[in-house]
Amino acid sequence: MIPLRIAFVSVHPSLRRFRNDGSFIYRCENLALALNALGHKTSLLHVSALLVRSDFDVVVFLRPERSWMFDHAVRRLRKRGVMLIADVDDLIFDPDCADFRPSIRNGKTNQEEVREAFAINAEAMSMMDKVQFSTQELRRRYRALYPNAVCNVIPNSGYRSWNKITPNPDTGRNISYLVGTRTHDRDFSIVVPVLLRLLEKHQDLTVRLVGPIDVGLNHPRVVRLERVKFSKYAELVRDSYITIAPLEDTPFNQCKSAIKATEGAMMNVPTVASRVGEYNNIDVLGLLKAGTPEEWETQLEFALDAENHRQLSDGLRERMRAYGDIDRHAVQFIDFVTH
Repeated sequence: MIPLRIAFVSVHPSLRRFRNDGSFIYRCENLALALNALGHKTSLLHVSALLVRSDFDVVVFLRPERSWMFDHAVRRLRKRGVMLIADVDDLIFDPDCADFRPSIRNGKTNQEEVREAFAINAEAMSMMDKVQFSTQELRRRYRALYPNAVCNVIPNSGYRSWNKITPNPDTGRNISYLVGTRTHDRDFSIVVPVLLRLLEKHQDLTVRLVGPIDVGLNHPRVVRLERVKFSKYAELVRDSYITIAPLEDTPFNQCKSAIKATEGAMMNVPTVASRVGEYNNIDVLGLLKAGTPEEWETQLEFALDAENHRQLSDGLRERMRAYGDIDRHAVQFIDFVTH
């Protein structure tokens, strides 16, 4: 096959910080690394670069939204016959679901502003030739609104270079909650009472909270750490004994990928997660699921047991490849683009 020239484009408001965005790293940079390995030529750009560049066969817009710059870029690319693809990893296109966005439920954003933003996103997505999603539920919801849309699903996979990192077999017993945004307080509140009981019961247990969590969990063995750059993030995952992914059961979270489980699996770290979104669809030894507080406590107790933990963690990286293998997904992406 002739190598394709593929651009992954961010519409992030900051020209200098768009490469630090977690969605861009996983949805664009990670896939670009795998496509490069296949012999294709990729570029990672801000939308402003398209004011002067159009030398591509395919352009993928991450979470596209209408703006004069976006519209101008689309017109230029259309004239060159470039295939345009939207890549979307959250429920950001249905105004009727705006109330379920975590930023609203956590009191961080105005409802009308979100509804308007979702409508703008939907307009931008409709301007594309094809649409790619991170989960099957996102595709299902979009196709319900736009039945004729040409859609694909590329799940979030572990970051490609993490394959070279050796997992840490001696982390000490800790439970890590790793978040990147300020919208997970309600999610985390689900497990706060459970974590407090476990801390009282297990004197060698530590809970690590990484990122902007504003929920009261006061205990001497709760360690709070600031959010770190992605280049340092692998170390936090690697040094975890268990990671957790609590999620409220809402339409927004039902569309979430199982990224915390795939991240943990890259380091042979088991994950306990809510039965919500893609977490509920993955059947891999090393991912434990919980609904009620009682289930959360039972599953965490199970994973904390040394022998159980060994069985959950040994070979987890390889087992998770059945779900999230970026090299396999790169081949699927090329098939989607060319057919």
